Amino acid sequence: MTGLPLRKVDLHVHTAFSNFRHLKFLRARDSYNDPQRVYDRCREVGCDYVAITDHDTIDGALDLLSRRPELEPTVIIGEEVETFFPETGQWAHVNVLGVDEATHEDLNRVKGNIYELVPYLRSRNLLHFLNHPLQSFRMQKQPLRFVEDVLELFTHVEMGNGTLPPDQNRAAAGILEYGRRMGLTRFGVGGSDAHGLRPIGAFVTLAPGNDKRSWLASVAEGKCVVAGREIGLLELVGQAYGVVGRYYRHLGISAVRRRMTPVNYLAAAAFVPICLAGAPFFISLLSYLGTSRVSRVVSRSMRGPDLRTAVRSCAPPVPQEEPES
Repeated sequence: MTGLPLRKVDLHVHTAFSNFRHLKFLRARDSYNDPQRVYDRCREVGCDYVAITDHDTIDGALDLLSRRPELEPTVIIGEEVETFFPETGQWAHVNVLGVDEATHEDLNRVKGNIYELVPYLRSRNLLHFLNHPLQSFRMQKQPLRFVEDVLELFTHVEMGNGTLPPDQNRAAAGILEYGRRMGLTRFGVGGSDAHGLRPIGAFVTLAPGNDKRSWLASVAEGKCVVAGREIGLLELVGQAYGVVGRYYRHLGISAVRRRMTPVNYLAAAAFVPICLAGAPFFISLLSYLGTSRVSRVVSRSMRGPDLRTAVRSCAPPVPQEEPES
């Protein structure tokens, strides 16, 4: 690490522009954070730059900059891209930083296949990392094989996520350590994964950089550290109910009502007793416990004495000389 002061950024924050692929018949959003309030909250908790990383869109960051163009030097336009492992169908979320509108269009074309997305990001020298690496892993392949795939694809992995259980973050740190034991240079980053305002800053990444470009370059080089804490299950459940409550409050806004159809209103009405019966609590609980269990399994898989498989699959390929013509 250099002697320069470390600048702090929460690298995983959502706004009301985040797409929500579940429950589309409700026309619900993944977050109801206004981009301006996200910016203000990030600054309140001491962030030097503000990264907005909405699901599959950069509209939240663009909306903020359209209203406050003077903030451009401190706003990092990011995008949490949903992609898939084609051999298993497992989804994965890849955070990409330094995105512009042309890049966003390119991402839409290649994001369906993780083995096409990552080479594209490398070719553009875009800082990217795998978010919550085990949140979607449910033994679609052998745990150690999945760890090896992650290490082959990514130089940076989110090892500090504010909304996930500690077991997941420990396992993510273990994946990085496992890679280092294989002789691979791999780095960890952190972000809150905040869908409400309160968790913003729960985890942050610190790196030197007197402007956002030099800061991103420092992170890309691994000159960074992660600090923070998990918000815990109870606060996570509270955040889930907060999003539900804001969804129903937003139904009172005329612009929102114009986008609703009778089917959407019927679904919203039917969802009320489901929420009152505790659906957000049970969904959050099951996801939390499931991710914890899988994370422990993956951690155990990395403690085995036989590392030959990892050496074969994770070692950088040896360049082959072209035969003379």
